[in-house]
Amino acid sequence: MWRSEVRHTMTLLLGALAAAIFTLAAPARAQGAARAFSVYLDCSDFYCDPDFYRTDITFVDHVRERTAADVHVLITHQQTGGGGRLYTLAFYGQHRFDGVNDTLSVTTGQGATEDEQRQALSRTIKLGLARYLARTPDATRATLSVAAAADTGKKAPTRDPWKAWVFRVGANINASRERDFKSDYIYGSLNASRLTDQWKTNIRVNENYNGQAFRIGQDRVASVRRDYGGAVQQVKTIAKRWAAGIVAGAGSSTFLNEHLVATVAPAVEFNAYPYSEYTRRALILQYRVGGRYLLYDDTTVYFKTSETRPLESLTLSLLQKQKWGSLELDVNGYHYLDDITQSRLTYYLEADVRLYKGLSLNLFGNYIVMHDQIYLAKGDLTRDQVLLRRSQLASPYNAFVFAGLNYTFGSVFNNIVNPRFSNAMSEF
Repeated sequence: MWRSEVRHTMTLLLGALAAAIFTLAAPARAQGAARAFSVYLDCSDFYCDPDFYRTDITFVDHVRERTAADVHVLITHQQTGGGGRLYTLAFYGQHRFDGVNDTLSVTTGQGATEDEQRQALSRTIKLGLARYLARTPDATRATLSVAAAADTGKKAPTRDPWKAWVFRVGANINASRERDFKSDYIYGSLNASRLTDQWKTNIRVNENYNGQAFRIGQDRVASVRRDYGGAVQQVKTIAKRWAAGIVAGAGSSTFLNEHLVATVAPAVEFNAYPYSEYTRRALILQYRVGGRYLLYDDTTVYFKTSETRPLESLTLSLLQKQKWGSLELDVNGYHYLDDITQSRLTYYLEADVRLYKGLSLNLFGNYIVMHDQIYLAKGDLTRDQVLLRRSQLASPYNAFVFAGLNYTFGSVFNNIVNPRFSNAMSEF
């Protein structure tokens, strides 16, 4: 009897609590101030902290669906020669602002913090929205001010002591331990780059170590994979759509039975669009021809311990970042000139397409047709080598695909930021 009374009491309390929450929340929604127009911020190819912009840009309605917005702001970025970022902001007017478009850009310096980057973006977004605000009745309440320039008493340096060179050094270590299992992953890299309007130089050196050990009863099984690599790229600008260069690289891989692989290949590249539009669209055709030297750890299935081979490759790349989403499609093929049957053809696709309002399609995948496995070691692999993926297996193809659909519906308004209990659901 008392249990039913407790349940009845709890039901009444929960009902009263829900009614109180609804009653208190309703006036807050009704008292929201009218805003000048609606905006959709589109920066899906990188994290741009949408909560910050909702709280910093408060004179507009933020919506979560691009077709519902009066202004669609598409933000893309690319790295600058000094190690900073160049952000390009395309403003597309819709509905009452149809046909009113604009493009602005802002650059953040090398080592800029996340807050410095988002502050620079927010300031530029506000400047871009000013022309739309000027076309609304709310323009009579708007003001514009320019802060006085800081006088440091110093002139900007006229010479660059680094001669436009930028260096990056990085290292990662991951370790995991259990009683009968351990895993270690170590990665290190060194990059040097120099970018000018006419020349582009990239130098890269990296190392990977991946070790695992298992204990099954009294047996212990270990697996170690090591990879070393480096590359040098020198590119010369020829015209708005043309470039030429040379690429050289060397590497070593226990997984591929390659003690040393060295490749040198001059290349030429054509872009159907000017390179200045690269953050929005590109259609690139690149051709390479050169030679490759291979030195193997073990004798290959072709009874080779080393060999030198001429090769050529052709790559077609399509890049699009538009209002409807983003698309990257690459097709790359190469073959050895002395035996064109020994070849590889790679298809790569990555897409994020908005099909209709809140419905979007995500695709990622690649498919590789492999007829170039001349590096495979002669002889049979052991059971441990196969199960632990210590060595590459013979295969005519390699495929991976990911596909997903996302549908969001309900209110399009996206102004409110409420971080309370943000991690509460992760505890269950």
